[in-house]
Amino acid sequence: MKRKDFLKSIGGAAAVAVTFSCLGGCSKSDIPTDADLTSGLPFTIDLTASTSSPLMTNGGYIIKNNTVVAKDLEGNYVAATNLCSHEQLRKVIFQDGEYYCTEHGARFNLSGTGLNSDGSGGLTIFQTSLEGDILTVSV
Repeated sequence: MKRKDFLKSIGGAAAVAVTFSCLGGCSKSDIPTDADLTSGLPFTIDLTASTSSPLMTNGGYIIKNNTVVAKDLEGNYVAATNLCSHEQLRKVIFQDGEYYCTEHGARFNLSGTGLNSDGSGGLTIFQTSLEGDILTVSV
């Protein structure tokens, strides 16, 4: 069946609904704002908790409050949004000393600068501070 015939067979209202949903794509309201990216901040992580154990190893990471929190290869704590700027998917992890999107391969350095074309939109980076065994992630 040809598309034209299909649309005729389902009727005008259904055709409009199908067309709208297909052409709508992302609207401006679907794109996260700075406030969306920072809504879970600040937060703390108890480094003695079992859920934080990946942060005891250089290169380890966890995801909390839509934030990738990692211990970089030099032993510093770093944090960034897990929302990739390439296609607005929450697929960013920490891998090989950099932020990496598992969806399309976007790569970002620790300052959030893109390292390939998929990462050209950059990544939002957050501050970390350590007091005893409590790591704080903030704007």
